[in-house]
This record gives sequence, C-alpha cells and structure tokens, in this order.
Amino acid sequence: MKILVTGAAGFLGRRITHLASEKGNEVLGLDIAPASRIIKCNLSDRKETAEVLKGRHFDAVIHLAGIRGNYKDMICVNVQGTANLISSLDKATGCIVIASSCAVYGVPQDESGCVCEGDPTIPVTDYGRTMLEKERVAKEICSLRKIPLASARIFNLFGAEQSPAMMTSAVAQKLVSISSGKTPPPLQTGPLHTLRDLIDVNDVAEAMVLMAMLKTTGEFNVGTGIPKSGTEVVNMLQDILEMEVPVEISSEFNPMVECIYADTMKIQTELNWKPSIPFRSTLMAIVNYWQKNKN
Repeated sequence: MKILVTGAAGFLGRRITHLASEKGNEVLGLDIAPASRIIKCNLSDRKETAEVLKGRHFDAVIHLAGIRGNYKDMICVNVQGTANLISSLDKATGCIVIASSCAVYGVPQDESGCVCEGDPTIPVTDYGRTMLEKERVAKEICSLRKIPLASARIFNLFGAEQSPAMMTSAVAQKLVSISSGKTPPPLQTGPLHTLRDLIDVNDVAEAMVLMAMLKTTGEFNVGTGIPKSGTEVVNMLQDILEMEVPVEISSEFNPMVECIYADTMKIQTELNWKPSIPFRSTLMAIVNYWQKNKN
C-alpha cells in the first residue's frame, strides 16, 4: 500500500512511519518541520498543501498533524489544516485515519469515568473543541468525496522521547535529575489524584496502522481501559529508580476532568486489537531515555 503520514516527524508520527514501512508499505511523510525522508508542508496553507499533493495517489492516509496551544492557532492547524488536506487528496484515496482525542468527550457521563464511542461529546477544553471540530470537518468532506474515514480517539499517550511538557515525561525527567544529584528534592508536581488512561505510543502506532491497512471506518477509542493515577506513576517511577523522595504538590492547576478512561470493546471486537505493552515497561523506557539524556 501507498500510505501518507502527516505529522511524520512527531512523537507518534515517527513510530507510525517506521511501523508502516516495516510492514511492507510505501510511506510518504509530511511535516511542517524538515526531516530526513519527510516532505515539508504546512497544511494550514491551502495552496501549499494542494501543490505538494498534486498528482499523488494514496491507498491510505494517516493524519496526525496537529498542535496544542491557543485556540486561534489550534483552529488554524487542527481544523483548517484537516480541511486543506482532505480537499487536496485524490478522489480515489483508499481511506483516511485521523488522530482525534479522548478530550472530545469532556466530563464522562458515567460516574466511573469510562467512556464509549456512543457517549455524548461535550468537550470542556479548547483542545477538545478543536478535535471535535476536526472530526466534524473530516466527516463532512469525506462524505462529499466518498472517502472512507476513521477517527482514532487517542487517550493519554506516553513513552520514551515524549516532550517533558507532558506529565509522565516531566515527572520521570525530574526524578532522574534528583536521583543523579543534579536537582535537590522534593519532587515538585501538579495534582496526582486524577485518573487517566495511559497508553504506550507504540501500541497507538499499531492500532492506527492496522486501521489504515483494514480501511476501517467510524470512531474508535484507542486506550487501555485501565485508569492510572498520578500517584501510581510517581510511585512506580521511584520504585524503578530505587529511590524515595518527598513530593510537593502544587494546587495551582485544577483539572476539569477527574477521571476518564476508554471502553475498548469496539476496537477489540471489530479490529481484534488490544494494547500489549505493560505500563511498567513504558515507564522503564521513559526512565532509560532521560538517564541517557540527562543534559
């Protein structure tokens, strides 16, 4: 298959590009950041996107390109960029798989925090709103152009090489720094009581490549179905590093969603997929990464 991957230089994009190629597919990567074997393309620029994709045919497109930030920029990249991409594709495109987010659900209706694909989508953050609008725009254009579309509603992605702007990576980096004597304790962190569905980036890559190769349609939760608290993350990281330091929790940030995790029945039943990488193994990989990159 010929597969186009947008956001190919990113945290998830690198894994998907490698995995899709490893499975024997011909992969073309697009990204706003120049990189080896990746074509530079700003999807928020309609004319540039059309020029880059002109005359190219793909059996599948995996659309990952997107940002977090201020609302105006997210609308430009996450929503308009998606519209520009799909509108510029060959009408005979085999299928499109877009990266969406569990943020589209907002506060779960179920008291347990579990969400399934049929639940109401009432996002409470600007990021969640742009992801829901991204899904809507993609559906509308794909319906008009008769291109099969699937949305991967990804839960809390984590793994080695992730930006320390994300909680798990940030805590691991700080603990490695404390354990090496570079930073004095305590560990300073945000609230640890919230529960999130943490899924290894490589498991997500497997799911999205499978969705593309099967030309899947519809919305799918991509998660583990097991909520983990920040406290569990900190305790296991300290256990891996064989250390115990006091933790100082900041109360400046109050999350709007206390607990959210995926009902994964649909993806397991329809695609025969489930995550395979143990939680502890991912945390060990993150620790190893920061130990090798202490500076």
